[in-house]
Amino acid sequence: MVEGHRAVPGTQVIEWGKTKDGKPYHFTYRASQPKPRTIAAAAHCSIYISDVKFHGAGAGAWFQWETSQICSGNYGWQYIRTQMWRSSWSGPRGYTPWHQSPKTTKSTVDYGWSADCNDGGGTYTYYPVMKGVASFGSSPTTRSDNDLRKNCGTYRP
Repeated sequence: MVEGHRAVPGTQVIEWGKTKDGKPYHFTYRASQPKPRTIAAAAHCSIYISDVKFHGAGAGAWFQWETSQICSGNYGWQYIRTQMWRSSWSGPRGYTPWHQSPKTTKSTVDYGWSADCNDGGGTYTYYPVMKGVASFGSSPTTRSDNDLRKNCGTYRP
């Protein structure tokens, strides 16, 4: 569980941070299961991204997901970055530009996001990704546990 947002049991959570001797670290575990280890950290954060959902139909359809990050120790400030990705013949690529939450000194950031479906122009596999950022560094990029195959085409701003 990431405090502030209850991760669905079994969902991936990433803990990342900086040890007391200044070395970066990260590890992954599943919500509602014990953490695999304890690190003597000067600052650390845990990030969570929900499954992506699809709402509506046609030109009014959109994707929706939530992100959460909680930090403790000497983290300074923090924010979340997220982007919708889609499949392509050359590998995953951004479907939307990167978006970010406001920078805050609060320990918890919970944010909901959405991306419009452009309704046509090709069927691709879509999934959101996220990255946690704090004054001491940033997390690995992680993605939702699920993805959706939809006819939304490529991104048109």
